[in-house]
Amino acid sequence: MMHLSRFSSLILWAFLVPAVASAQVSGNTINTIERAMSDELARAKSDLKLKGLIDPFFISYTVGDQQKLEIAASNGSLTRSDETHNRRESVRLLVNNYQFNDENFSDNTGFFSFSSAPDNTLPLDDDYAGIRRVLWLSTDDLFKSANESFTKKKAALEHKQLSSELKDLPDFSAAPGIQISQSPAEVHYDRSELERMVKNASAVFALFSEVQTSNVSLTISNGYEWITNTEGTHVGKPVTLAEIRLQASAQADGDGEPLALSKNFVARLPEGLPSSSEVKEAATTLAKNLVQLAHAPRFDAEYTGPVLFEDEAAADFIADNVVSRLTAHREDVFGNDVSAIFSSAKRSSLKEKLGTRILPKTASVDDRPLGDKSMLGYYLFDDEGVAPVSDLKLVDKGILKTLYMTRTPTKEIREPNGHARSVVGGLPGLTENVPAPGVVEYKDVSAVKRAALRKDLLTRAKDDGYNYALVVRSIQGGMPGEDAGFSLQDMLAGGKMIIPGLLYKVYADGREELVRSAEVGLPTIRDLREVISSKETATRNMLIAGGSGGLFSFGSKVPATLIGPTAVLAPELEVQKKKGEAYPTLPVVSRP
Repeated sequence: MMHLSRFSSLILWAFLVPAVASAQVSGNTINTIERAMSDELARAKSDLKLKGLIDPFFISYTVGDQQKLEIAASNGSLTRSDETHNRRESVRLLVNNYQFNDENFSDNTGFFSFSSAPDNTLPLDDDYAGIRRVLWLSTDDLFKSANESFTKKKAALEHKQLSSELKDLPDFSAAPGIQISQSPAEVHYDRSELERMVKNASAVFALFSEVQTSNVSLTISNGYEWITNTEGTHVGKPVTLAEIRLQASAQADGDGEPLALSKNFVARLPEGLPSSSEVKEAATTLAKNLVQLAHAPRFDAEYTGPVLFEDEAAADFIADNVVSRLTAHREDVFGNDVSAIFSSAKRSSLKEKLGTRILPKTASVDDRPLGDKSMLGYYLFDDEGVAPVSDLKLVDKGILKTLYMTRTPTKEIREPNGHARSVVGGLPGLTENVPAPGVVEYKDVSAVKRAALRKDLLTRAKDDGYNYALVVRSIQGGMPGEDAGFSLQDMLAGGKMIIPGLLYKVYADGREELVRSAEVGLPTIRDLREVISSKETATRNMLIAGGSGGLFSFGSKVPATLIGPTAVLAPELEVQKKKGEAYPTLPVVSRP
């Protein structure tokens, strides 16, 4: 199991990745932190030895400095407006050697427990000695706990016969040292203007009596990350993110079913976000859709036939069912894959399909994180200090060629390819860096025009015996938020089904009917092989689930860019009505 300073590296980025503020990281801050990290690393490498204990062979320090603005409003009034600044460190320390060390082992004692390591909060002042002191305490603690884990792992293996696949599998991959120092990002915003924008957008929901709860939030973060390790890597990069989230909930006027819709905008910098008028327009559209959904009939049928995913739903379909599954997960020494606990069987990694066809013969998936600097998924090195492969061909002519990798070798792939990414938010203590995309492109050379795709949809539905077809225009998902009308049942179902936000019955005469309370079965490999894409494409900055998505995918989102079709037709999916349950009664007194 990876050893990290208190709460693991996930917590570092739960505080770091969504962050920003008007002040920039100064040259003095950069020099002080870099010097403290390098000096303490050199001392640990030289002096961290104790008779009877195994020496460390690899030590890595990561420091993140974050400035963050958070604004939230509901019904036209501010509920939050805060600017914060914090600085945290994370340490990874391994003993013995690359082939056999303390990682990839768990003795199942306290899976949900936290380390007793020192607090990983660093001084906000540029205190050279104070920064070194925190790094020293974390390193000392991890040296001891790594030895304890190594001893347990070695003893556990003395009476175990490992499979041939695991016997010679290294625990950790070596990587060449790199030296890259990027300038801090210049992040500019007018806080009062942003507060006005958030309040005005939130006021829209007050105009609709059916809307029960609503929230508009904005987060801007300006972070800087340093990584230095004993292999000679010394790197620094800005880590910025700007996000607007609209959320609203209501109840169906017939049976009281809780309903919720949300919309996100994400960008690398604030200037990449939509204007105030565009955000207000998005809030109006969301509110109108929610009201229509509250008055919509239940989907009360069993349907096995073509389903068309359009616009945002098309991007989410590809991201959730293809991209986030192109990941490799390491089993521990006993063959247990802990990640499987948090992903459904169908939406788990596609690692077992390497070398076989998973998409149409004309489809490809490529990742190029070193391309356009304006894209959210652009980066020069990942969060383990490894430079990414400049053009990673994941799928070629439908055949799965490789997977997103961290520095932890797997049975399928042993070499890292620079795709260890830190998550935005997450479940503290349960995950670290995850294998995930950067700038990923889904392309199908046999794609057709959207008009032809719609015609094909109706023809296929008629051939299957239906007088209508189904179109999905939004998919529920993402981190459950404040006032979102969030349903735990939907989260649990989300690991096994696609939960539409907006689902329409469409008819041959062009008529559309919005319906609710439906669940769409996850596509099988056979389904993915037969998907048809539109020629029309779009580039979308978005948060894509790292790892393999599934039940807790809301906790493993990474900033990425998806280039792909604006419509995707799955020729045969199962769609069913939600199982009956007791819903809350509608409010007795109307909304004030």
